[in-house]
Amino acid sequence: MFRVVISRLTDNGQRVTPEQKDTAMSVNEAVSFIRRHLPGVDTAAFGDSVVQGSVNRFNDFRCDVSTEDGGRYRVVIAPMS
Repeated sequence: MFRVVISRLTDNGQRVTPEQKDTAMSVNEAVSFIRRHLPGVDTAAFGDSVVQGSVNRFNDFRCDVSTEDGGRYRVVIAPMS
């Protein structure tokens, strides 16, 4: 099981404000949550093997993304403890 957090980045990435949180049973479910809340964001970097590999090595997956309207977000997918 994974926790998923989408946070808004402000002040040139110095401030991180959580906006959306959820849990997911799989990486695919976590990516679906991200797509629902950040439509238009390229999620090609969120492949199963990339996310799982990062979780295995660093205990989470983090990726900063931008929306078409200029919004900046940090996505975190991490295993539940």
